Amino acid sequence: MKTRLILKPGQKGTKKLVDIYGDRLVRVRYRYDEKRKKRLKTAEVLIEETDWDPERKPDPKVL
Repeated sequence: MKTRLILKPGQKGTKKLVDIYGDRLVRVRYRYDEKRKKRLKTAEVLIEETDWDPERKPDPKVL
């Protein structure tokens, strides 16, 4: 399967998904499956945002 096109929110081909997901939409990809002769439209959506302190060392007990 090949990815031929990656679009940012607001570009042509993403507008319906922007209406659904709004600011949570990160990107839309069009992928092509040559074996099944199908075009697949996928959306990357932000589902959670939390604060993070990069200076803090991870707890070695937590994997």
